This record gives sequence, structure tokens and C-alpha cells, in this order.
Amino acid sequence: MEHHHIGVQLKQLLKRGYSINDAKKLLKAPLDITEKAMHEVMADNNSEQKALLSQRNQARYAMRL
Repeated sequence: MEHHHIGVQLKQLLKRGYSINDAKKLLKAPLDITEKAMHEVMADNNSEQKALLSQRNQARYAMRL
């Protein structure tokens, strides 16, 4: 299975409420590919959270003007 598909499946499982450990067990892929996909998903989530926090802070600032 391609690395991209593993990442997509991992994101879907996490959105459905599976833990990271459970999602890794459910994926039928080599451990190194799964680990790499997991790190990429976590990095994506962190960057999304940072962007949302920045937008939230900008909105709060604008509301105070």
C-alpha cells in the first residue's frame, strides 16, 4: 500500500475516535511506513492547531478594536 494511502487511512481512523495505538494496529502496513505516516499526521495536526490559534487571536484582537 502506498504511503499516501496509509496517511489517509490513519487520519480517517483518528477522526472516527480510534487511539493512535489502535489505528496503528488496524493498518496493514510495515511499521516504518506506519510510523512515518503517523509523524506526518501529527505534524499536520500541529500546524492546523497553530493556524487556528492564530486566527482565533486575530479575531479576538479585531473584536476589541
